[in-house]
Amino acid sequence: MTRPGRDADAAAYRADIDGLRAISILMVVGYHAQPWLVPGGFVGVDIFFVISGFLITRIILTQQKARSFSLPEFYARRVRRIFPALIVVLAATYTIGWFVLLPDDFSLLGENVIASVAFVSNLFQLSQSGYFAPDTADNPLLHLWSLGIEEQFYILWPLVLLMLSGSRRRRFFTLTIAIASFGASLTIFFGHQEWSFYSPLSRAWELLAGGLVANRYVEAGEHERPSSPLRDDLTATIGLSAILGAAFGLNKSSLFPGPAALLPVLGAVLMIVSPNSRVNKIILASRPMVLIGLISYPLYLWHWPLLTYLAITRHGVPNFLEIWITLIAAVVLSWLTYRMVEIPIRRRPAAVPGLSFGLLAIGILGMATAGASGFGFRFSPVIRDIAMIPQQNNAGLRDKCFLEAPGARLDADCIEQGEKPLLFSWGDSNAAALYPGLKKAQSLVSFRLARFAAPACAPILATAPRCDEANNIVFGFIKSSHPEIVLLHAMWGLNNDLGKLGETIRALKALDIPRIVILGPVPVWKRTLPFSLVNAYRLRHVIADRIADGVSGPQDDARMAAFSAAAGVQYISAWHVLCNPDGCLTRVGPTADDVVASDIVHLTNAGSVFLVEAIGGDLFPGQPTINLSRKVAIGPKDGSPGPARP
Repeated sequence: MTRPGRDADAAAYRADIDGLRAISILMVVGYHAQPWLVPGGFVGVDIFFVISGFLITRIILTQQKARSFSLPEFYARRVRRIFPALIVVLAATYTIGWFVLLPDDFSLLGENVIASVAFVSNLFQLSQSGYFAPDTADNPLLHLWSLGIEEQFYILWPLVLLMLSGSRRRRFFTLTIAIASFGASLTIFFGHQEWSFYSPLSRAWELLAGGLVANRYVEAGEHERPSSPLRDDLTATIGLSAILGAAFGLNKSSLFPGPAALLPVLGAVLMIVSPNSRVNKIILASRPMVLIGLISYPLYLWHWPLLTYLAITRHGVPNFLEIWITLIAAVVLSWLTYRMVEIPIRRRPAAVPGLSFGLLAIGILGMATAGASGFGFRFSPVIRDIAMIPQQNNAGLRDKCFLEAPGARLDADCIEQGEKPLLFSWGDSNAAALYPGLKKAQSLVSFRLARFAAPACAPILATAPRCDEANNIVFGFIKSSHPEIVLLHAMWGLNNDLGKLGETIRALKALDIPRIVILGPVPVWKRTLPFSLVNAYRLRHVIADRIADGVSGPQDDARMAAFSAAAGVQYISAWHVLCNPDGCLTRVGPTADDVVASDIVHLTNAGSVFLVEAIGGDLFPGQPTINLSRKVAIGPKDGSPGPARP
């Protein structure tokens, strides 16, 4: 039977397919809401790919067989199916972003809107890789990468099938393309995980797996295929077990897609080819599952922006109640979108030009937003400059001796020449951010500076293949330069191997280094310090001098202090310099340039100078005092310049 209000596909409607959609969306939403609930719930997207490949291929082949296929009509149906809910969600996401996002983030949202409208979000996400790339968890439109892959498939696959129309080798060609695509996904083992995840070339095999099933049905005839309930029961049970095994056996650390994607893909295939199984008839075709399946597309669109904005607007981690209230809101909005937007428009063939214009208009709005750098005028003049603080606002992060900087090299030029005592700074990007403060200290303390830093590489030998080459080079320069002080600094999180750090310190001691100093972790802000300041201003209409919510670090500081004492090296706490029981310091003066961090962890130039000045007495004992050589000027409650205070 054909389903009222659905595509007139000339193919039998199967309620169990909507039930399979329900399993997919429940896994995806569960994973995004509470990752511990469904650790591998992201495989729901792979199931969606199989379903899409099956349905689209079956539509095209069935109509080709009846000599009724029209390419313009096919694309028109896709517009009526995809555009209405997408326009609504893009407009809502943009509107919320207008009030919530900082200029840089809002500009990035504009770029994501452009990519989403052009159905190349997956390719856009590939361009966002790198150490300082925006946090994907803060991207309200990140989830549209999968829609980009599906739409790229919808554009190209009908053309391929038209070229293969009437060919007896259609299944062979489809299988060949699928195998080649699966081979492309194996580049994940050669360091191309981002490409393997987002590229349509490495994902096409998942859609083609559904296409191969559709090809089999159309060639044999859906009602001509001999079917055994017992066989279908066994097949569907194996398929469901494979899907659940992937959902609960994989997690975000799993190497995915690659071979691991075979579990959900083959599981979905086995369930599709078992329409007469009890699993399909009783579970998948049940009314609740079908209803969830019917709203799966708008629910997929709505849930991620709402969860993202919830996390962005919360200083701390959203609690269980907040998350589930947000999910209920997503379900309600999805149902309203399905009933009031999708169904009415899907029945109106004349709606295609209007839908196309509407999506184009949103794309133009995204272009204007990106071109205007996020419309900074949205913010009060009191807070606007803070809202527009650029990330990486630190000269050390652009220095030639920080490997992420353009043209960077770790070589002898990173060591200042002369006869003065040598301080050798070694660590990750947090160590690179000390550079402005250490250079300023040279005006008061006589020393030479060597600085070596690599992104996400703590100063630990033999701990990670990605970092070992750089750290071995640095250790070689320590051997040859004979520094008086080796200063080790990093983010110092739980992912650092303290056992290996102990071995590194013993190796340094074997070089007869006079002093080895570990500088503890700086505060880690949940959503960047500028955003925390803007949020605090929105709530209290003051620029906070200190903020206690949404910042972490004391446990890491205590752990590193205990480690340093056990290792017999000097420890200096950055946490106790920047934080006290009232919260963590946000600025050292009245202007935006005086904010101490530009993102979640990296100090600004001002923050770097302040920290080095504050620890100068410990770092340079016996030298002229440099500690707080200038006053810390903080504005009064209204944000205007105020009296200086120590």
